[in-house]
Amino acid sequence: MTIHRREFLKRAAWTTSSLTAAAASGCRTSSPTKSSNKRPNVLWLMTDEQRTDSLGCYGNSWAVSPHLDAFAREGVVFRNALTGSPLCTPGRCALLTGQYPAETGVWTNHGQPSGPLEHLTNVMAQAGYRTASFGKQHYDTQNRAWQDQEQITLSDAVNYFSYAPQYPMDRYDVVQYPGPPYKWIFGGRYPEPVEHTAEYHVVQKAKVWLGALPQDKPFLLQLSFNAPHTPVSVPEPFDTAVPEESIHLAPETEGLPDYAPEPLRQLYGMARSDRLSPEQIRKARRYYYGLTAFVDHLYGEFLAWMRAQGLLENTIVVYVSDHGAHLGDFGMFQKQTFFNPALNVPFFFWYPTGVAGGVTLNTPVSTTSLMPTVLELAGVELPERVRGRSLAGALAKGKEPQARPVFSGHTLSSFNLCPAKLNVAVREGDWKLSSWNTPDPAGRTLVNLADDPHERRNRMDDSACREVAQRLSAHLEGHLAAGRAPDPNAV
Repeated sequence: MTIHRREFLKRAAWTTSSLTAAAASGCRTSSPTKSSNKRPNVLWLMTDEQRTDSLGCYGNSWAVSPHLDAFAREGVVFRNALTGSPLCTPGRCALLTGQYPAETGVWTNHGQPSGPLEHLTNVMAQAGYRTASFGKQHYDTQNRAWQDQEQITLSDAVNYFSYAPQYPMDRYDVVQYPGPPYKWIFGGRYPEPVEHTAEYHVVQKAKVWLGALPQDKPFLLQLSFNAPHTPVSVPEPFDTAVPEESIHLAPETEGLPDYAPEPLRQLYGMARSDRLSPEQIRKARRYYYGLTAFVDHLYGEFLAWMRAQGLLENTIVVYVSDHGAHLGDFGMFQKQTFFNPALNVPFFFWYPTGVAGGVTLNTPVSTTSLMPTVLELAGVELPERVRGRSLAGALAKGKEPQARPVFSGHTLSSFNLCPAKLNVAVREGDWKLSSWNTPDPAGRTLVNLADDPHERRNRMDDSACREVAQRLSAHLEGHLAAGRAPDPNAV
């Protein structure tokens, strides 16, 4: 059964209307609600490896995301939000602690920090919140970040590299990277019903947990989907939600720029898009955006269910992804670069009594601000280490936050590349400086996103940009000097 974008939007109209009505009527009134005498609840919706162009609220015409767009229209969208790390574990630790990898010491997916991390979710618990997370965890610290948590990442039907034996991949239109080193599933039809997906089970677990929670207890609840991370296996009818011909990525980004430093070239070699045919690349993109449409569908139904239960009346909703992804742009798949498709992520807040409505902000911000912002919106005192990182003031006023340098970092030792060599980036306004194999000056690149949005020109040796290069280099050096080197147990 083939259903394209127009039909999806038509079918979604009832849910979208109900969500918008919640913001326009029940939630923007000053009348007291049954939840108004306690601190606000917090609902944290999270995905893995989601690009900003998968959501209509970021200006994409082919995105099928009516439910999340409805919430974004009633809240504040950060158009230039950068992940603390374009890699899962350091990115998730950054979100939970409100600190960069340079501060947590977690730079890689492998290993565990030698000591506990100060998760800000535990500060919420100490303030009287019940905290829970269902879905993908992947923060791998010695201490738990949640009072209640359950790891739900993949189903038994499809794993990262193959389908279950009873589902031969040639029957499900699978796009598989040939390797080496990994034979990722970049696209295909999911072989079982929606109700058998891991994401569906995450939603059901969250409903059961909320149903058992005392009404007078404020909650911090995270739903954490693996989707649209690999394996990109999409249940019907979402596998045809976005026609291939509607997806347009800039042709000038179909290969690495000439200036790419050696570590970036090694990373590129792990998932080169030219190992796939043009037909496979187009198909992989269609399945990816179909999977993000599926994410929107599940989150939309969950938000509608919460409203029907009276659970949105005093609830902050925040949406984020741990990092983005490449879909053949810059000649590669996967993540771990500092190019915008991997570095920039969806990030928006909805809270009608404390957050402005219908606002898009352009100042670059870090998603490490998520938990500090939630703490301040909830009236919980911020720990000293994250004061000044909250965006609550900008959200309340709907005004641009104070501009400041924004950082990101990781190492490639998760994949046995350039072990223990730091890769860090800083963005200030339209300028972005990336440093590969820090402190090797040969690994530094400088781009201006205003006049070079596809990041094709390295301006490090441009005499007209010398002052900018020196300033951003000083930001990076100060950032690293004030933080922590990679924990030897976590590299």
